[in-house]
Amino acid sequence: MWIGVPIANALIAVLLLAGLPFLGYVIWHKWRHKRAFAEIARRAGLQGSDTRHVLISMAVAAFVVCVLLLWQPPMAPFMGKASPQHAFVGLGWSVPAVVMALLYGAVQTGFVEELVFRGLIAGSLARRLPLAWANLLQALIFMLPHLLLLKTMPQMWMLLPLVFVLALVMGWIRVKSGSILGPWLVHATLNITMCLMVAVRTAG
Repeated sequence: MWIGVPIANALIAVLLLAGLPFLGYVIWHKWRHKRAFAEIARRAGLQGSDTRHVLISMAVAAFVVCVLLLWQPPMAPFMGKASPQHAFVGLGWSVPAVVMALLYGAVQTGFVEELVFRGLIAGSLARRLPLAWANLLQALIFMLPHLLLLKTMPQMWMLLPLVFVLALVMGWIRVKSGSILGPWLVHATLNITMCLMVAVRTAG
């Protein structure tokens, strides 16, 4: 069934790419600092956010969607087999497209990357460095795996400055709110929008 692979990919990403780093984080804080799990989760950004920063995140997410819709990036780079959006080619506005976009954008990439980069890395850096330096460093670290874009879709290099700016914005929101909820909302919205754009614009 079509839903099996997207669910499996999302679960594997959560368990391995987010779960293992978080488990190591928990073990370290339990062993080194004797912290309770609730405190460890809070330090990792796994808590609710205040209304102000949620509204800021929603505004940022809406702005990003508007930019993508007005820009209408070329679809050819996203149709290649190396592209993460390749699976959405030709799906159109369909149930499989929406469900797969939610699983990929909100879970497989959005939650996983926000927990690791904003929750664990940005949170740890912000407790050791001034906000400006911590935010800049976490954004640079976040950019490293995204440089693979230059290999998989070199035509879309112009997305990298957008990714970097969004990393700075999401890092600031995470540190100021103490939560990954806002950054997760922005990240998920961006990825879901890209997946659905590919699905709709490549539909026969």
